[in-house]
Amino acid sequence: MLALLHTSPVHVPVFDALRDRHHPGLRLRHAVDEELLAGAGAHGPQAVAGAVRAALEGAVAGGAGAVLCTCSTIGAVAERCAADVGAPVLRVDRPMAAAAAAHRRRSRSSRRSRALWRPRWR
Repeated sequence: MLALLHTSPVHVPVFDALRDRHHPGLRLRHAVDEELLAGAGAHGPQAVAGAVRAALEGAVAGGAGAVLCTCSTIGAVAERCAADVGAPVLRVDRPMAAAAAAHRRRSRSSRRSRALWRPRWR
C-alpha cells in the first residue's frame, strides 16, 4: 500500500484519479492534515517536523510500504524523516522539478543553437 500525506483535501480525488488511470488496483491511504501547511506557513517547515514525522510513522504503522508527500512546503522535512520511519518517503515535487529543469535546459540550448545559426547580415 502507498500512503499519501496531503495538506489539503483537494488532492485526494486528484491522486485517486491518477491511480485509477495509471495503476488501477493500487491501494492508497490518504492522510490529510491541513495544520501541517498552516504551521509551516506561519513558522517555517522545520516547526512542523515532529508532526510530519508522526504522520509518516502512522502511515508506516498502518501498513504503508512507502509514503508520498504531496506538499512541496513540507516535502524536504518529510524526506529527511525517511530514515527514522523505516520506509521510503517520496516527494511529489521532485520529479516535477527535475522535468522543469530539464525543459529549461532544453529551451536554453535550443535558443543558443538558433542564435548561433541566425544570419548576421541584417
